[in-house]
Amino acid sequence: MKIYWTLKNIPELAGLTLWERGSRWRSAYKSAFRHWQTWAGLAVCGAFGYAGAHFFGIAGSVMMSGLGGFVYGQIVTNVVLKHYRHRLRGEA
Repeated sequence: MKIYWTLKNIPELAGLTLWERGSRWRSAYKSAFRHWQTWAGLAVCGAFGYAGAHFFGIAGSVMMSGLGGFVYGQIVTNVVLKHYRHRLRGEA
């Protein structure tokens, strides 16, 4: 599984301007919430934050929430690439 650190790392968006990349990503990102994987990733993000707070206090909550956000970002990126690649290319 490839890790995407920024939108510029996504091949379909790599050659575009910053504004065009953002516009195309937002269009596809909104549609990703139609899939259960996105909602599961959001739940994982919350669970990481809760576990961090429960076991490690405030500092753990911040660190684990960050890790959960990273995992969520990778999940939603894979959902977008699987189902909405055509939107990233600018096709209808």
